[in-house]
Amino acid sequence: MPNSRVMAGAARLNQSIRVLKDDWLITEATWGDVVRRRFEERYLAPLGPAVDAAIIGMQKMAEVLDQVRRDCSDRSESS
Repeated sequence: MPNSRVMAGAARLNQSIRVLKDDWLITEATWGDVVRRRFEERYLAPLGPAVDAAIIGMQKMAEVLDQVRRDCSDRSESS
């Protein structure tokens, strides 16, 4: 089981980006000029792939932390 604290952080990050995207869509009804589009292209569009990469990294980190915990536990039991 992957490290629950790291996975909880990944879940919070994923939820936060979903909320941001939903809230951003709401602004489209009242803000549709070139500044909005430029902001979206420069700042929001890159967030999706960056968050995806961060979540994958967090999942891998959780697996590594669990393996370290198991390895350390195995060593202390065999001593």
